[in-house]
This record gives sequence, C-alpha cells and structure tokens, in this order.
Amino acid sequence: MKHNSSAHIKAQPFIVKDAKEPVDDWSASFRPESDIAAHHSPTAATPENIASARKRLAMRVLPVVVLGVCVGLAGAWFAWQAWAVTPARAGRLNPAPAVAEGTAVFNSVPEGASIAIDGTPRGVTPLRVSLPVGAHSVQITSGAVSRQLPITIEPGSVVSQYVEFAAAPVTLGGRLEIGSEPPGAQVTLDGIPKGTTPVVVADVPPGQHRVTVSAGDNTISRTVNVTRGATATLVVSTAPGTANAAGGWLSVRTPIDLEILQDGRILGSTRMERVMLPVGSHRIQFANAGLEVSVDRTVQIAAGKTVNLAIALPSGRLSVNAVPWADVSLDGVAVGTTPLGEWTVPVGPHELTFRHPQLGERRQSVTVKAQTPTRIGIDLRK
Repeated sequence: MKHNSSAHIKAQPFIVKDAKEPVDDWSASFRPESDIAAHHSPTAATPENIASARKRLAMRVLPVVVLGVCVGLAGAWFAWQAWAVTPARAGRLNPAPAVAEGTAVFNSVPEGASIAIDGTPRGVTPLRVSLPVGAHSVQITSGAVSRQLPITIEPGSVVSQYVEFAAAPVTLGGRLEIGSEPPGAQVTLDGIPKGTTPVVVADVPPGQHRVTVSAGDNTISRTVNVTRGATATLVVSTAPGTANAAGGWLSVRTPIDLEILQDGRILGSTRMERVMLPVGSHRIQFANAGLEVSVDRTVQIAAGKTVNLAIALPSGRLSVNAVPWADVSLDGVAVGTTPLGEWTVPVGPHELTFRHPQLGERRQSVTVKAQTPTRIGIDLRK
C-alpha cells in the first residue's frame, strides 16, 4: 500500500479520566496544597481547587487548636491550685489567729470569798480576771462552804458569776463573859457548871440569870442581865475576906484583841467590857502572841471606880510587789504603784487591793506583825 506523503495526521490529545470520584484522604490536610491539587485533578492545580483545600484544612485544624487551648487552661488552673495550698503560701494567705481571751467577773455575798480557777488561787471576791477561751473550773469558798462552777469563755466576752452563800445563823441569845481575881474560880450559871474563870458562855437566853463564882470557902453570887446579840461581863474578886470588900474596874480600848495578864496570870481579854481589880497599883501586861505585840502599863485602881485605858499599838513593816505592775490600795486607801518598799502599817489584819487596766482587780488579805516584816507578792497574769 502506498501512502500519500502529503497527508498529515493530526494528533488528538489523550486524556485519561479517573473512573471514580476523588477519595477524601485525611492525610491530605498535612500535604502541600500543590500536591493536594495534583492528586485531585488530572491537570495542573487551579485556584478553585486550592481554595477548597484551604477550607478543608481549616476545618480539620480548628478542633485541634480549641482542644489545645482547653488543655492549657486546665493545666494552668491546676498549677495555681497547687501553688495556693502550698504550706508556706497557705500560711501567708491565712495567718494563724492570735490567741483570744475573755473576761470573768465574780461577786459573792458575803464578799471576800476565795476564788480558785483550774486549781490555781486567783484572789477573793469581788474579782475580775482575764482568761483564755475555753472551759474552766471555778471553785468559790466562803468559810467552810465551797461551790464548784463550770464556766466557758468566748473570745472578747464577759462572763459574770454571782454566788450567795447562806447567811450566818441568827443569834437568838447573848454572850456572858465571867472573870475573877484571882482567876481559876468555879462558875455556875443558873445552877449549871460552866467551867473556871475566865470563861465565856455563848448563846445565853435573853433575860436575868444567876451566876455563882466559888473559890475555896469564898462564894459570890450575882444576877446578870443578858441582852440578845450583846455581851455581858461579870468580874468578881474571890480573895479571902474580900467577898464583900470594895474593888475597882479596868476598861481597855484597843483595835485588836489583847490578853490582859498580871504576873503571868490571865485576868481576861480586851473583848470584855471591864475587868475587876483590887484597890491599889497594878502592873498589867497586854499581849497578842500571834501579832508579836506586848505592852505593859501601870494602873491605879480606886474603890468603886473604873479606870479607862487606851492602848496605842505598835506598827509593823509591809512590802508589796506585783507582776507586771499594779496600783495598790490598803483598806480602801490608795498607797501607790508597785513596787512598794517597806512602809509603816498598824499591826493587825488588813486588805490589799491590786488594780491593773488590762488584768483587772485582785484582793488579798494580809496580817501585819509588830516585829517580823511582812512581804506580799502577786502575779496578776495567773
């Protein structure tokens, strides 16, 4: 066969099309856009194909970004919580509260009852003290009577306790003091033996009573009138031949109780209204061993007369201190601020009052002696 050399064959473009639609490949999200376009197009990438690929990439990356942000926020929150509860941080954020206190006030009738809190003596009523918060046990004692009280202290609060003890029994009768010169005589009251002189008979019914004083063969009888709540005194001389003899009387005034002695023999005490003595001169001793007091006086007794004698007592020395400090009053009179060195105070019982603006008031009884210095110290913080 011969061919016409002048004939030309026009080549047709050969295009092979995929038989199937493009498959949605998840890995395409992470390949270059040109590869994605080439994979889905049989020809070169077109702007439409590139825009579609970008849209699909954004849809796949957005959830991953959102998840990452959430995880980051959660991690930051847990880290902050761990930092906040660290003991050193917590201590700075929540400092420990200061120890709180409250106040307790105690009053009683009669006053002067002793107070012990949790077993520690704190003073006498009326009393005001600061106490730590919580439960406490309080013991209030007046004479032989004691009461136990539980109290609870709240921060900044004031707890008041008022205790009324039973009043002293009402005295229905009077007292009768009987003495003799010399002492040691037998005494009967309305025919009932009462001991030897000097003797004190308590709770004697009011009215007239017959007192008989006997020493050997000498017996003296007297009628005494006793008044309710009062003290009647009878002193007689039982020396031989003096049953009907005249004598005199000695009446003594003193702020404390003193024994009246002559030649070492007790004639009576200053509680007695008067003491009978024979006519003449007498050297009398007035003494109180507990207070270290001894005073001698010479008295001249006249027949039927009463000698009134006032005894000037000596003074003692008193020193007072308090922790941390306190204003001090003695028997209700302000004397200064602690520490107080030795100062002169009359012998006998006294009451000290300590006052502090934050620690309250405390009272304490003290007995001053004539010879031995008295020293009192108190810690108001307890």
